[in-house]
Amino acid sequence: MKFLALLFRTSPASLILVTLCGLLSGASNAGLIALINHALAAQMVVSRDLALGFVALCVLTLLLRYGTQALVNRLNGDALFDMRMRLSRQVVATPLRRLEEHGIPNVMTVLTEDLFVISTALGVLPRFLTNIAIALGCFVYLAWLSWQLLVGLLALVALSVVGYRLLSRSAIADLQRTREHQGALYKQLRGITEGIKELKLHQDRRAAFLTEEVESTSWLVRTLQIRIGNVFAATGSMGMLLSFVFLGALIFVLPGLGWVQSSALVGYCIASLYLQQPLQSVMETLPILSRGEVSWTKVQQLGLTLDSFATGGREAPATHALVRQSFQSVEFVGVTHTYYREESDGHFIVGPIHLRLHPGELIFLVGGNGSGKTTLAKLLTGLYQPEAGQILVDGEPVTEPSQESYRQLFSAVFSDFYLFERLLGLVGEGLAPRVESYLSLLQLSRKVRVEAGVLSTTELSQGQRKRLALLTAYLEDRPIYLFDEWAADQDPAFKAVFYTELLPELKRKGKTVVVVSHDDRYFHVADRILRLDAGKLVPPSEPAVTDRAS
Repeated sequence: MKFLALLFRTSPASLILVTLCGLLSGASNAGLIALINHALAAQMVVSRDLALGFVALCVLTLLLRYGTQALVNRLNGDALFDMRMRLSRQVVATPLRRLEEHGIPNVMTVLTEDLFVISTALGVLPRFLTNIAIALGCFVYLAWLSWQLLVGLLALVALSVVGYRLLSRSAIADLQRTREHQGALYKQLRGITEGIKELKLHQDRRAAFLTEEVESTSWLVRTLQIRIGNVFAATGSMGMLLSFVFLGALIFVLPGLGWVQSSALVGYCIASLYLQQPLQSVMETLPILSRGEVSWTKVQQLGLTLDSFATGGREAPATHALVRQSFQSVEFVGVTHTYYREESDGHFIVGPIHLRLHPGELIFLVGGNGSGKTTLAKLLTGLYQPEAGQILVDGEPVTEPSQESYRQLFSAVFSDFYLFERLLGLVGEGLAPRVESYLSLLQLSRKVRVEAGVLSTTELSQGQRKRLALLTAYLEDRPIYLFDEWAADQDPAFKAVFYTELLPELKRKGKTVVVVSHDDRYFHVADRILRLDAGKLVPPSEPAVTDRAS
């Protein structure tokens, strides 16, 4: 079973200990049945030692059952923790472009839905293993009573297993289909929250979205889940039917044949009745474990995909010492990047880019929609790796081992920025006074407080949230700042503050500032204007502005 392999990789010693405790638990249960059978055979004339033995076995059985479940619970928790952290590190270490190609919603479905299903499966695993151990212990006792009857019982068990495999084959395929459709449904449900304004503003769009996408996918998932549940219910009923057949044979058929002693038949009847509950529990647990294995396959597929692209999340701490606090030049030499663009059903090439940045420059990056500005911004900040050409820092090429160090030159606020509720990674003396100063500068001191590095609120307008993102960028104090359409959501008054006060102040501090902008009203504050057209840097349309990079 895949989950046992997972647990073994997590802690081999713990799994061995769990196995031993499980076997002892099964043996104690078998001993308890044997003692009860012996007492019944003695027609309830029992000795004091037999009664004490019964009490001791009851206590031992309970302790071993609890110990086994506690050990497996701990092992499950460790395995799930390791899996979640490994995947998280893989996601962080995977190049951004590869994540975008794989699909962020797919990654999120694995990190949420699939890990939840695996957690549920691991949660029922202790009960499953305990019941298996009880069944094995009972089988050993039954073999001691009559190996001939045990052969018949095992034949029925084998028949149940074969029937389960045959009946559940279609259910397993449906589980895999359900998982695929649940990924699509998860993406559609995100569309409800992220596109709520557009849905409210257009009645026909809303009706079409709910009917043709959400309702259609939900109905398909509902149909598959009902069919899966019915199949697993049939397999459970089949197992119970076979157990009734075996009991009926023990009670009504075998005594007349005289093949087996009556004491053995009584013992088998008691053991069979005792086995019904754990075996039924095993049958009920199998569907949950099957769902968990489907999700585990998805997790493995994602992990293998990310591993093939990961640049080594564990290497980041080692390269932290290489972070530069200053630079003399950043140069792009023939840098190009290609990606597929669905709207034109073809590939779009950004580059070749020849560009040099120096400290203390204020640069505007302009161009029409789809010209490649955001792609160039991601290349510049190291989020995308060049497919051709080189990036040089002070004449030294940026290679894969130094990519992490290169990214630390930048503080950026992208148009699709994410605002963390805590000032993560920002520590040091005098942080609180700096935070208060910047909040006042950004006109947020009356709306936001920062206590112990935690923002009092992020429930603000988009423009105010962008100011909080700018606060984080200020606190990072990197040599190069990049702002992607930062002023687009600001009111006219603060937009003027941003262009005429905040940007020049960063320049006076020796920072290199790159601003992706359409605000031609403020182009005069720039030292240079880089204009992109169809992925190529072109000379600016205003002759008064010179571009030293072109």
